[in-house]
Amino acid sequence: MDGFNLKVIVAWGFFFAFVIISVYIIVIKKLKRVVRGEEEREAPDFVLENIRHTLDQRKAIFHELEVQEKLNEIILNNLSIGVAVFDKFKIFKSANPMFLKLFNLSQESVNQSIVQFQDGSPELLQFVRQLKDTGDGKGQIDNTSIQGRIVKLQARPVSELLGGKGGYLVLAEDITEIEAAKSQLELKKRLEIIGEMSAGLAHEFRNALSTLKGYAQMIENESPPSIIAQHNTQILSEVEEINNVVNQFLLYAKPLQLNLQIVSGATIREDILLTFPDLQNILEITVIPDDISFKTDRTLLKQCLINLIRNSREHLAGTGRIHVHIEKLKGSIRIAVQDNGSGMDAQIVEHALVPFYTTRKDGTGLGLSLCEKIVSRLGGSITIESATDVGTTVVLTL
Repeated sequence: MDGFNLKVIVAWGFFFAFVIISVYIIVIKKLKRVVRGEEEREAPDFVLENIRHTLDQRKAIFHELEVQEKLNEIILNNLSIGVAVFDKFKIFKSANPMFLKLFNLSQESVNQSIVQFQDGSPELLQFVRQLKDTGDGKGQIDNTSIQGRIVKLQARPVSELLGGKGGYLVLAEDITEIEAAKSQLELKKRLEIIGEMSAGLAHEFRNALSTLKGYAQMIENESPPSIIAQHNTQILSEVEEINNVVNQFLLYAKPLQLNLQIVSGATIREDILLTFPDLQNILEITVIPDDISFKTDRTLLKQCLINLIRNSREHLAGTGRIHVHIEKLKGSIRIAVQDNGSGMDAQIVEHALVPFYTTRKDGTGLGLSLCEKIVSRLGGSITIESATDVGTTVVLTL
């Protein structure tokens, strides 16, 4: 092959190589543009899909909240307890139907001042004002007569109310039926106790009548005047004892009417000392603090303490002493009557509050049981601690 033909072949080889490489580059670039174009077209679709998904999620959440809100509203509207909201300025902001019904209010009462309650619901006005006066935002009034019903009111401050501005959540519960049921139950128990007490009362009367009959027969037999005088004294003593038993029985059997008033510790101490002037040397009374005062029925509390001190006196011997300790504790008043007398064993302590249960020949067995009834009526409790030859402590917690 000559030199010319070789050059032609090489030239054509370079040409075909250039064409192939150019076509390859063009194809690659075109493919890149296609891929890039698809990505550009896919990017907006992906963003839109994310937005759509987020919106669907939020819509589902809002729907769930809406369902929950409707459910809460249904529950609130069907509660047997009245629920109301007052803001921190005592503006009536919201209430469920039961609250409106209990206080004879309409929906138009909402967003108005509590002054509107002056005519129709003065009890509610007094209650809300009391919350304001106490300053602590908490309060409760039991057995408030409203529209012929008995309503229990409670309130508490809730800082999360009304968008975080704070306010009061007030609850009103109609307890008329509950109180009626309690009264019926108390009556039933009282009748049962009276039935049990009747046997003891009959026993006391039989003993007293037998004694009276004996003295009357002695007088009938024309005893000397001096002996007749002694018999008359015994008869009068027995009659007084019968009268005491009857009075204690009636006091125990009938419902106790409370006359609550503010009573000071000094007043209670004076009542006790005036009742037992003969015990000045053995009776000690301490009041802590000295200026203590509390709400109670003075007459009933005095009767209870008289019974306890009499019991202590009858168990004393020799150098015995009685100590009455009155102390104000957190949320309660503690009154302890303590003696260092003969005391009681565990079995006697167990039955000490049972009506007509007594270990003394001349005892009525009504002193402690009457005391328990009084303390219970005053909303308190009574406990007895005693040991033979050590003494007895009776604690009243009011």
